[in-house]
Amino acid sequence: MTTSARRLRDVDPVPPPEDGTHRMICRQIKLVMSSLTRRVDSHMQPLELTGMQWEPLMLVWLKRADTVAALARVSQVGVPSMTRMLDRLEQKDLLRRERSELDRRVVNLHLTPKGRKVASKIWPIVVEGMNVHLEGFKKEELNQLNDLLGRMLANGARDAQDN
Repeated sequence: MTTSARRLRDVDPVPPPEDGTHRMICRQIKLVMSSLTRRVDSHMQPLELTGMQWEPLMLVWLKRADTVAALARVSQVGVPSMTRMLDRLEQKDLLRRERSELDRRVVNLHLTPKGRKVASKIWPIVVEGMNVHLEGFKKEELNQLNDLLGRMLANGARDAQDN
Protein backbone atom coordinates (compact mmCIF):
# COMPACT_ATOMS: atom_id res chain seq x y z
CA MET A 1 0.00 0.00 0.00
CA THR A 2 1.40 3.42 -0.96
CA THR A 3 1.94 6.18 1.57
CA SER A 4 -0.85 8.16 -0.08
CA ALA A 5 -3.28 5.23 0.16
CA ARG A 6 -2.42 4.74 3.85
CA ARG A 7 -3.08 8.41 4.54
CA LEU A 8 -6.43 8.23 2.75
CA ARG A 9 -7.39 5.11 4.72
CA ASP A 10 -6.62 6.93 7.98
CA VAL A 11 -8.78 9.97 7.15
CA ASP A 12 -12.04 10.32 9.04
CA PRO A 13 -14.89 9.91 6.50
CA VAL A 14 -16.90 12.63 8.25
CA PRO A 15 -15.85 16.13 7.11
CA PRO A 16 -14.35 18.26 9.86
CA PRO A 17 -16.42 21.15 11.21
CA GLU A 18 -16.37 24.35 9.15
CA ASP A 19 -13.99 25.96 11.62
CA GLY A 20 -11.46 23.12 11.30
CA THR A 21 -8.03 24.63 10.62
CA HIS A 22 -7.17 22.37 7.65
CA ARG A 23 -10.51 22.97 6.00
CA MET A 24 -10.31 26.73 6.51
CA ILE A 25 -6.80 26.88 5.03
CA CYS A 26 -7.90 24.92 1.95
CA ARG A 27 -11.00 27.06 1.58
CA GLN A 28 -9.09 30.32 1.93
CA ILE A 29 -6.44 29.27 -0.59
CA LYS A 30 -9.24 28.51 -3.05
CA LEU A 31 -11.01 31.82 -2.32
CA VAL A 32 -7.81 33.86 -2.71
CA MET A 33 -7.06 32.19 -6.05
CA SER A 34 -10.64 32.77 -7.23
CA SER A 35 -10.54 36.42 -6.15
CA LEU A 36 -7.21 37.04 -7.88
CA THR A 37 -8.35 35.26 -11.04
CA ARG A 38 -11.64 37.21 -11.16
CA ARG A 39 -9.81 40.52 -10.75
CA VAL A 40 -7.20 39.76 -13.39
CA ASP A 41 -9.79 38.32 -15.80
CA SER A 42 -11.99 41.43 -15.49
CA HIS A 43 -9.00 43.64 -16.35
CA MET A 44 -8.25 41.53 -19.44
CA GLN A 45 -11.58 42.47 -21.07
CA PRO A 46 -10.20 45.66 -22.67
CA LEU A 47 -7.52 43.46 -24.27
CA GLU A 48 -10.33 41.20 -25.58
CA LEU A 49 -8.89 38.19 -23.78
CA THR A 50 -10.81 35.63 -21.78
CA GLY A 51 -9.56 34.21 -18.52
CA MET A 52 -8.15 31.19 -20.33
CA GLN A 53 -6.48 33.14 -23.15
CA TRP A 54 -4.21 35.55 -21.32
CA GLU A 55 -2.09 32.94 -19.51
CA PRO A 56 -0.77 31.17 -22.64
CA LEU A 57 0.09 34.52 -24.23
CA MET A 58 1.91 35.66 -21.11
CA LEU A 59 3.83 32.38 -20.76
CA VAL A 60 5.02 32.54 -24.38
CA TRP A 61 5.92 36.23 -23.95
CA LEU A 62 7.89 35.46 -20.75
CA LYS A 63 9.62 32.59 -22.64
CA ARG A 64 8.43 30.03 -20.09
CA ALA A 65 7.14 27.82 -22.93
CA ASP A 66 7.67 27.82 -26.68
CA THR A 67 5.93 24.64 -27.81
CA VAL A 68 2.36 23.40 -27.53
CA ALA A 69 3.42 20.49 -25.29
CA ALA A 70 5.51 22.71 -22.97
CA LEU A 71 2.73 25.28 -22.72
CA ALA A 72 0.19 22.59 -21.84
CA ARG A 73 2.55 21.17 -19.19
CA VAL A 74 3.35 24.56 -17.60
CA SER A 75 -0.34 25.54 -17.63
CA GLN A 76 -1.38 22.12 -16.32
CA VAL A 77 -3.87 21.76 -19.17
CA GLY A 78 -4.27 18.85 -21.54
CA VAL A 79 -2.71 19.17 -25.01
CA PRO A 80 -6.12 18.92 -26.78
CA SER A 81 -7.54 21.77 -24.64
CA MET A 82 -4.43 23.86 -25.20
CA THR A 83 -4.65 23.23 -28.94
CA ARG A 84 -8.22 24.56 -29.01
CA MET A 85 -7.13 27.62 -27.01
CA LEU A 86 -4.29 28.27 -29.42
CA ASP A 87 -6.75 28.01 -32.33
CA ARG A 88 -8.66 30.95 -30.82
CA LEU A 89 -5.48 32.96 -30.23
CA GLU A 90 -4.42 32.33 -33.83
CA GLN A 91 -7.83 33.49 -35.06
CA LYS A 92 -7.26 36.75 -33.14
CA ASP A 93 -3.85 37.10 -34.86
CA LEU A 94 -2.04 37.01 -31.49
CA LEU A 95 0.00 33.88 -32.00
CA ARG A 96 1.15 31.53 -34.73
CA ARG A 97 2.19 27.89 -34.67
CA GLU A 98 4.99 26.49 -36.74
CA ARG A 99 6.13 22.89 -37.11
CA SER A 100 9.75 22.33 -36.17
CA GLU A 101 12.00 21.56 -39.12
CA LEU A 102 14.12 19.31 -36.88
CA ASP A 103 11.22 17.28 -35.45
CA ARG A 104 7.87 17.48 -37.26
CA ARG A 105 6.07 16.29 -34.09
CA VAL A 106 7.02 19.52 -32.30
CA VAL A 107 4.89 22.63 -32.80
CA ASN A 108 6.70 25.87 -31.94
CA LEU A 109 4.80 28.93 -30.77
CA HIS A 110 5.52 32.51 -31.81
CA LEU A 111 3.74 35.71 -30.86
CA THR A 112 2.70 37.92 -33.75
CA PRO A 113 3.51 41.65 -33.56
CA LYS A 114 -0.06 42.20 -32.33
CA GLY A 115 0.42 39.35 -29.83
CA ARG A 116 3.64 40.88 -28.46
CA LYS A 117 1.88 44.23 -28.01
CA VAL A 118 -1.07 42.64 -26.18
CA ALA A 119 1.15 40.30 -24.13
CA SER A 120 3.27 43.20 -22.89
CA LYS A 121 0.13 44.62 -21.24
CA ILE A 122 -0.76 41.38 -19.41
CA TRP A 123 2.06 41.22 -16.86
CA PRO A 124 1.35 44.67 -15.32
CA ILE A 125 -2.30 43.63 -14.84
CA VAL A 126 -1.24 40.41 -13.06
CA VAL A 127 1.27 42.28 -10.88
CA GLU A 128 -1.36 44.88 -9.93
CA GLY A 129 -3.75 42.08 -8.98
CA MET A 130 -1.11 40.54 -6.74
CA ASN A 131 -0.32 43.93 -5.20
CA VAL A 132 -3.99 44.46 -4.33
CA HIS A 133 -4.17 41.05 -2.65
CA LEU A 134 -0.86 41.47 -0.79
CA GLU A 135 -1.45 45.05 0.34
CA GLY A 136 -0.36 45.67 3.92
CA PHE A 137 1.89 42.61 4.17
CA LYS A 138 5.38 43.20 5.56
CA LYS A 139 8.36 41.85 3.62
CA GLU A 140 9.03 39.16 6.23
CA GLU A 141 5.37 38.09 6.10
CA LEU A 142 5.59 37.77 2.32
CA ASN A 143 8.75 35.69 2.66
CA GLN A 144 7.07 33.47 5.24
CA LEU A 145 3.94 33.05 3.10
CA ASN A 146 6.11 32.15 0.11
CA ASP A 147 8.02 29.59 2.18
CA LEU A 148 4.82 28.04 3.55
CA LEU A 149 3.21 27.76 0.11
CA GLY A 150 6.45 26.30 -1.26
CA ARG A 151 6.37 23.64 1.45
CA MET A 152 2.75 22.83 0.59
CA LEU A 153 3.67 22.44 -3.09
CA ALA A 154 6.66 20.24 -2.20
CA ASN A 155 4.42 18.03 -0.05
CA GLY A 156 1.94 17.75 -2.91
CA ALA A 157 4.70 16.88 -5.38
CA ARG A 158 6.00 14.19 -3.03
CA ASP A 159 2.48 12.79 -2.68
CA ALA A 160 2.10 12.70 -6.48
CA GLN A 161 5.33 10.70 -6.72
CA ASP A 162 3.95 8.11 -4.28
CA ASN A 163 1.10 7.32 -6.70
